[in-house]
Amino acid sequence: MSGFELNPRDIRPQDVERAEEQAERVEALLTELAGQDELLAEIVGTGRGDGGHVHAAVAADGRVLKVAIEPRAVREGSEALADEIVLTVRRAQQDALRQVDSLVRESLAEALPGTPLDPAELRERLGRLLD
Repeated sequence: MSGFELNPRDIRPQDVERAEEQAERVEALLTELAGQDELLAEIVGTGRGDGGHVHAAVAADGRVLKVAIEPRAVREGSEALADEIVLTVRRAQQDALRQVDSLVRESLAEALPGTPLDPAELRERLGRLLD
């Protein structure tokens, strides 16, 4: 919870106008982002295992693009190798998510200058609005 409570009696006409302007800017931004799939297509998250012998690359949507295993990684045994692969892919997915959040944060900052933005909080608020 954000702790934000709104009393309708406290809403002024200029508050409504400002909210409408922000909504228009966000809508324009979302339309622009929807048409810019190439920006998301360029995002590639990368990860590396603890031993440094397993590397992974994933797309912005989490799809695994590549897993590279150096011969040294096989020496640790199949179970250790499997754990290392899973860890490496998760790190790559986290990196991709970080890049997507950064892109969204930058875009929203342009659309709503001066407004503190947290992508996780925005997702939570949007989820509550859609429920």
